[in-house]
Amino acid sequence: MDQALRCDRPVTLNVPDHPANIRPDREAVEAVDDGRAGAGLIGAGLIDACVVGPCAPSVARWAARRGLTPDAVSALSLVAAMLAAVWFSAGTRGGLVTGALLLCVSFVLGEVAQGRVDGEGAHRSGSSGGWAAGLLDRVKETGAYAGLAAGAAAGNLWWAALGAVVLLSVRDTAEASFSASGAYPARRAPGGSEAGPSRRDVFLRRAGRSLALPFGERVALIAVVAALGGPRPVFAVLLTWGSIVAAVMLVRRLARSFA
Repeated sequence: MDQALRCDRPVTLNVPDHPANIRPDREAVEAVDDGRAGAGLIGAGLIDACVVGPCAPSVARWAARRGLTPDAVSALSLVAAMLAAVWFSAGTRGGLVTGALLLCVSFVLGEVAQGRVDGEGAHRSGSSGGWAAGLLDRVKETGAYAGLAAGAAAGNLWWAALGAVVLLSVRDTAEASFSASGAYPARRAPGGSEAGPSRRDVFLRRAGRSLALPFGERVALIAVVAALGGPRPVFAVLLTWGSIVAAVMLVRRLARSFA
């Protein structure tokens, strides 16, 4: 890195020092897939691996050259999200497209600021600021919902925005309960040692997590659907898909309770 970043908490911007370090060894691949890594309990999906991972080193170097601390990058992420909400509220095609782009920028900045991803999109755990980062993500996402609802040309979509927020809260509660109950056991080989997942296994598990709509996938969904179809399809997809995911999680939780 060109310049060391200084901050008051043990959170760093992850910048590979050499291109070779972008490709993890077997231990790094195993760390990607521990099931509860990063700020979200579901773990990293394909958006993290395919979008944020390749962008993270460049964004972190950009921030380092300007002497930006992780807190400053987090603030920029929040500002970008609020600007996205403002553009969404305009309700025009140009506003929706601009808001979608700003929301994506906000997501990438937020992930880099919290040190959640490395060059392969692997979420890093153990950050003391994890709870604050999760809260900030919820604020940004709720702002996007409010902007979309305000910009709806016809019909009252505030009920849909409220439903999306409530559904997200139910989902977070179910995830926390699922995690506390030990529902994310580590995989072990027949001999009792930890089984190192292959790249195919990592990809399939990430794909499965993407279907569960973690934060990155929700941001991508909001951005793409809003830019192409407007606010109403966004809430229709979020509420329908989110309800299915929440129902599956609750059924799995109940099944484990009676197992």
